[in-house]
Amino acid sequence: MPRRDDIPSLTGLRGIAACSVLFGHAMDTAFYYEPILHPFSARFAFFGMSLFFVLSGFVIHYNYAEMFRTKPLRVAASRFFVARFARLYPLYAVAIICSVPMIPVPFPGWVVLSYLTLTQSWFNVEYALFPPTWSISTEWFFYLAFIPMTMIVVVLRKPMLSFVVLAIVVVIGLSVASALWRDPITAFARSWFWHGDKISADPWDWSCYFSPLLRLLDFIAGMLMAQAYGMGDVKRLSSLILPFGLTWLGVVIMSCWLSPWPPLENLVQNFAFVPAIAPLMLYLCKEKSWLSRALSSPTMTFLGEISYSIYIMSFFVFSMLGSMFNGPIPITLHYVASGVKVIVICAMTMVVSYGSYNLIEAPGRRFIRRWFQ
Repeated sequence: MPRRDDIPSLTGLRGIAACSVLFGHAMDTAFYYEPILHPFSARFAFFGMSLFFVLSGFVIHYNYAEMFRTKPLRVAASRFFVARFARLYPLYAVAIICSVPMIPVPFPGWVVLSYLTLTQSWFNVEYALFPPTWSISTEWFFYLAFIPMTMIVVVLRKPMLSFVVLAIVVVIGLSVASALWRDPITAFARSWFWHGDKISADPWDWSCYFSPLLRLLDFIAGMLMAQAYGMGDVKRLSSLILPFGLTWLGVVIMSCWLSPWPPLENLVQNFAFVPAIAPLMLYLCKEKSWLSRALSSPTMTFLGEISYSIYIMSFFVFSMLGSMFNGPIPITLHYVASGVKVIVICAMTMVVSYGSYNLIEAPGRRFIRRWFQ
């Protein structure tokens, strides 16, 4: 496999993404009795997922675009899918096997095939078995879309301009769709992509959050940033990108207490973070700053290496600790106990994830690559 130079700050960003999802869900689990905190904690999970998807587009295009440009399609595709299958499937398979006792009855037989082929989020059956794997299914959709998409992105002469146009069109388009066309979109999703409460998400929730077609926009944004980085489309990025991007992210996260406007709430679930995440990602790759140095530290790169295990294993920890030490009423002592519970959940997840990475994820990846070779 051709391999480009590692960018340590991007590995650290993977750790930020995994920890954001972990923290958001841990807050929800521990402070379940305080509804005012839910929109705030949910935004951390939304941010983490958007960061994962944009980062995936950047890393995949950065590492594989040249191979698809120079190698025969059959050779490039086979190498690409072996590498990505080895990256995702071992830990995914273990998570699914451990979740078998939670299968709802009756269970449509074709849903089993969707889980085996990593297509459950494509058809809105991600609730049937271990719902967190919806993002892995969506990631697999990205890999299939990457091959035709990279043929387009590699010929762009102005990828930064393309990203700006994409961001403007998507923000306006999603806001209009949410405000004016929610009912027809929901009706369409209910007719074609809803199979019951036990296995499917709400039709509108699937349309604006789980659908891989919508989340592909995040992935494309990452691809455009990788193309800009590879071409040197921007010689030197403005130092204003860092404070602007961090301010944007902070405002979006805090917007749960600033605006109840429904289109904004729907946009927060998918694309609202991307206009800040993508330029920040490019800035971290091209410029040295306190943030790039922090993300390149041994601690952050370690978290980035085990980020996939953190994401998967955190939900097993939530299942184990979710019902323990729950305070029945919101009083000061219970707030303190819930804060400690968040720390315990995060700490236990790190321990379990480190073991999972060394015992399942990394050995499984090596085994699959050797077997195919």
